[in-house]
Amino acid sequence: MSAQFDLAVEDIHSASDVQLLDDIDSLRAHGINHLVALPQLIVCGDQSSGKSSVLEAVSGIPFPAKDNLGTRFATEVVLRRALHEQVKVTISPGPNRDAKSATQLQKFQHALADWGSLGEIINTARTSMGLDDNARAFTDDVLRVDISGPSQPHLTIVDLPGLIHSHGKSQTAEDVEIVQQLVRRYMVSERSIILAIVSAKNDYANQIVLKMAREVDPQGLRTLGIITKPGTLPRGSESEAAYLNLARNQD
Repeated sequence: MSAQFDLAVEDIHSASDVQLLDDIDSLRAHGINHLVALPQLIVCGDQSSGKSSVLEAVSGIPFPAKDNLGTRFATEVVLRRALHEQVKVTISPGPNRDAKSATQLQKFQHALADWGSLGEIINTARTSMGLDDNARAFTDDVLRVDISGPSQPHLTIVDLPGLIHSHGKSQTAEDVEIVQQLVRRYMVSERSIILAIVSAKNDYANQIVLKMAREVDPQGLRTLGIITKPGTLPRGSESEAAYLNLARNQD
């Protein structure tokens, strides 16, 4: 798998393509992606569907385990090939931030010495964004993780908060709507390749991500479905057959 992946990304390692990708990420870092659609992979799915595992498998980053609410904001992982290894974590203020709070968030800059400190930095970023369990659970601010090194591919991957089916003690009706609006905003962009994560632990017909993907990409031209947790399906069961049909594009 790794060798095939390396061969696939070699095609975008020419000097001109690298410069183009760097220019795109420079625009994204300045918030231009709110005005102009920029190319990216987006990882989206229901809560607890295995999104973070897919993100870690693609990026190679050992993201820390999430709490009950999982991801509270979009996380952009920017992978770039360079001579020297470097990891930098910053915050891009959301479009709804006022000038004062946006300026304060832009001061958030951390260089990562080792992956063990990533969880602590993410918690610090969450506090800087004003998130807490009682008042504000989600935000349209973006956590940006820039990773460069001689073995890195040229990819930009966005991890989005998990879609919520209904409100409860941990999530309000407003939270449900905020998350759906955030995910839809990334999905609707014609430059977004949608990695639609579907957990085999639940009936795929009940998972919101497929319905949303069909709405914005009815022909499936820029959607890739990924089935997670297939080992939970009983061998020879109807549910296993249903997921096999889904994987073969027969349903």
